[in-house]
Amino acid sequence: MRLLDLLRPAAVPPARQIFSREECQAIATRALGMVRGPGSTRIGITSGWTGDARWSRNRLALASDRREVKIIVNRKVGFADVRVEATRTDDAGLAAAVEAAEALLRSQGYFGEEPEHLPPQSGTYPSPTLWSERTTALTADQRGAVAGEAMHPAEKAGLWSAGYVAVGAKVDSWFGSDGEALYSARTTSQCSVTTRDQGGRGSGWAGASSYDWAAIDPKALAERARTKCEASREPVAVEPGRYTVVLEPQAVGDLLELILNWLGRRPAENGMGPFADPKRPGFSKLGQKVVDPRIDLSFDPADPALGVPPFDEAGEPMRAVKWIEQGVLTALAYDREYAVESLDENVALPSTRAVRMTGGETTVEQMIASTKRGLLVTRFSGNRELDGASLLSTGYTRDGLWLIENGKITKPVKNFRFTDSPIVMLNSLEALGRPEPVFQPAAPMIVPPLKARGFNFTRLVDAV
Repeated sequence: MRLLDLLRPAAVPPARQIFSREECQAIATRALGMVRGPGSTRIGITSGWTGDARWSRNRLALASDRREVKIIVNRKVGFADVRVEATRTDDAGLAAAVEAAEALLRSQGYFGEEPEHLPPQSGTYPSPTLWSERTTALTADQRGAVAGEAMHPAEKAGLWSAGYVAVGAKVDSWFGSDGEALYSARTTSQCSVTTRDQGGRGSGWAGASSYDWAAIDPKALAERARTKCEASREPVAVEPGRYTVVLEPQAVGDLLELILNWLGRRPAENGMGPFADPKRPGFSKLGQKVVDPRIDLSFDPADPALGVPPFDEAGEPMRAVKWIEQGVLTALAYDREYAVESLDENVALPSTRAVRMTGGETTVEQMIASTKRGLLVTRFSGNRELDGASLLSTGYTRDGLWLIENGKITKPVKNFRFTDSPIVMLNSLEALGRPEPVFQPAAPMIVPPLKARGFNFTRLVDAV
C-alpha cells in the first residue's frame, strides 16, 4: 500500500464541500426562530473545505481533506452588542448558541436606554467571479501527484524539497431579523516550494496563490526554487550598511503588508501610525504626498485577481478605492458609524489587504545592470513594526540574497536583518517593473519588482 493511500481521508462529496445558499438560509431561519428577546439578531454562517498535500525532504508527509463550520449569533438590544460563536448546526447546538447570547445580554443589562440606531444601509454589493471548478476538482490523488512533481527537480539535483499544495472553498454569509441575506462562495489555491542544500549551504523558494488552480504552475515553481537554491550556495559575508536593493515582487509584497495595516481613518485621527499628521493633531495625512508619485495603491472588489468576498466580516459591502494615487494619500478606511457621524454617508469603506500597486517597464535584469553595488532580494520574513509613526520595521532576508557589482550578480550573500521603513523605501525609488501576482493566500497582491536606494541592513543572520 502506498503512503498516500494510508494518509488519504474519507472522500468529501463535492456537493458537500461547502453549504449552499439554501442550506445557509435554512440554518439561519431555524436560529432566528429560536430568539425570544427584544432587539435585532444576525446569524453568520461560514462553511469551508480544504484539501492539501505537504512534503518534506522529498517525501510526502501529509494529505488531508478538512471541513469546518462556524455559526455566529450576533444580538443587539439597546446599547448591548454581543457575539457568540459555535460549530454545531443541529437544533440543540443552535439553541445553545442563542441562549448563550441571551445570557450575555442579560449580564450587560440590556434593558437600558435605546440608542439611536444607524439608518438602513445603503450601497450595493459587487459580484466578482471567485469560483473555479478546477480548484474544487483537484482530488487527493492529484494533489499527491503535484507534490511528487514538485519534489522531482530537487531530488534529481541531490537537494531537499519541502512545501505544500492546498486548495479549498469557502462560504461567507449573513442573515438578519431585518431581512438581510448575504451569501458569497469562493475558491482558493496555493503552492509553496522550498529547496535546500542538504548541507544547509543554500536555499531557494517560490510560491503562487490564486482562486483558480489553473493559474498556478507547480513545475515552474519547483524549478525556480531549485535554481535559486543552487545559485545561493556557499554565501559570503559582507558588511551591513545601506545598500541599493533590487526587490523581487515577493519582497515588495512582504514590505507592503506593513503599510496596509495602517490604512484606517480612526487610528490616523487618533495620532497613530504613519498616516497621522503630527503637525495637526486629530487629522490624517489625507491629501498629502506620502510616497513616490509613481505609486498608486488600489483595490477593486470586482477584480477576480484580488479574490476577496464582496462584503467584510461585518457584512459591509466592499468598495473600489484608490488608497494612494500618484503618491498622494487619497483614502483611509472607516466603518459605517464613522461614515454616518462624520461624512454624512451611510456606507462604510472597509479595509482590505488585497491591493494592486502600479509599476513601470524596467525589468529586474535592467535594474541589476544599472546598479554599481547593491543586493538582489528574493523575499523577507519575520517582519514586524518597531515604530508606528515612522513605520520603522525589522525582519530578515530569506531564500536567496546576492551581491550586485558593476551591473552583474557576483556572489551569494549571507542573510541580513533589515531595520528600515517601507514608507522611506517607497520614497527612495529608482525604478519599477511590471506588476505581477505574489504569494499572499489570505489577501492577494499584485505588485512590481523595484529598485530603491539606501535600504538599511543592520546585521548578518545565521539563516538560509
